[in-house]
Amino acid sequence: MRIKGDGSIMNKAYERETEMWNQVFKECTPVDLRNLDLQVETMFDEALKLFAQKTTNVLDFGCGTGDISFQYLQYQPTHKVLGIDASKTGIEFATETARLSDYKTATFLEGTDHTVKQLEENSFDGVILSNVLDVMPKDVSKEVVEDLERVLKPGGYWFIKMNPYYSKEELESFGYENMGNNIYEENHIMRLRQATTNYWKERFARFGKEIIYLEFEYPWQEGMNRLFVYQS
Repeated sequence: MRIKGDGSIMNKAYERETEMWNQVFKECTPVDLRNLDLQVETMFDEALKLFAQKTTNVLDFGCGTGDISFQYLQYQPTHKVLGIDASKTGIEFATETARLSDYKTATFLEGTDHTVKQLEENSFDGVILSNVLDVMPKDVSKEVVEDLERVLKPGGYWFIKMNPYYSKEELESFGYENMGNNIYEENHIMRLRQATTNYWKERFARFGKEIIYLEFEYPWQEGMNRLFVYQS
């Protein structure tokens, strides 16, 4: 996730997170995806496939390089995707990859929660949030959710992926420093706002009906990632 708000609600560590991802994504090379089979993990893939079947026009907020957007389009190539991210290099990668892959229904914009405020009410039937709400300050997270609720149609779907819930020992092994309020930094860059699954389920209850909750492993990441799918 790479999202930033305005200076009134965002600390400097959060700003530096976007700068870090700009450097990471700068090293990525756009690619034609048409002959590739995009996969993450079997349960995750099936959940995304179901989400793709239930939706036709989705907003991927904090899309980074568009990984989940492209996997979504692999399942439903004629559906529409709008990806928004604060990372200039991430959006450049996603835009060029969409062009090379001939995904004409995919649009990627460099932007923030303020970009979402400019979108029409009830204009999407699906929202994707992958490692977004748990890598931003609580006040920014609250505002983002409110903005996204406004643009999601009644009966629409949420596809929300969260980082694992780490033990104190694991966090220390990563070199993360506890800055208070469950926020962890690495080299003065915000990396995580740690919260339990029950905390997130209580937050997400406002969305409507829980359709899917599952935990799964990434080969490249320690711990059990968490996936929530809700229907409003």
